[in-house]
Amino acid sequence: MPSEKLHTLSVFSENSPGVLHRLTVIFTRRKLNIESLTVSETERKGVSRFTIVVRSDEDTILKVAKQLERIIEVLQVNVFSNGELLFKEIALYRVAADSPAKRSEIEEVARRYGAQMLNLSPSAVVLEKTGSEDDVNSLYLLLEPFGIREFVRSGRIAIAKNHG
Repeated sequence: MPSEKLHTLSVFSENSPGVLHRLTVIFTRRKLNIESLTVSETERKGVSRFTIVVRSDEDTILKVAKQLERIIEVLQVNVFSNGELLFKEIALYRVAADSPAKRSEIEEVARRYGAQMLNLSPSAVVLEKTGSEDDVNSLYLLLEPFGIREFVRSGRIAIAKNHG
C-alpha cells in the first residue's frame, strides 16, 4: 500500500465563477478529503491562487494534478511537499475571561506564545496567532482550560522556498 503524506497543490486559474466547483469535484471523485483550502488573488490581475492541502500517496496526487491542469480556466498546477514550502496560517480564539485574574493568565499565555490580544470585553478576550498548524494547535490546547468560546483558522497559505 503506498504511503500517504501531506501534499500542497498551488493551482493558478482565471478568476471566474465555477472554478472552485470544478476543482473540488476532482478530489470528490477520488474520495480525497481536502484538509485545507485557501483562495486569494495573485500579483497578476484576473488570476487566483488556490492553495489546497491533501493527504494522499504520490501517484494519486500526481494524477489529480494532471486532471486539474485539464480544466480550461486552470493556468498552472504545482505540487509541493512541506519541505519545499514556507507556510503559515492564522487563527482567532475567543476565550472566556470573566475575572481580572483569569484575564491576566490568558494575557501571559498569549505573550509567551506570540499571540496578540485583539479585543477585550467584560467576559472574553480575542487572541490572534499566526504560525504553523502545530503552533495554532498548541495554543488551542493551552487555552482550552480557560474555556474557548469560539475558534476559527484560515487554512494554509504557502509559497515555494526556491522559486524564481
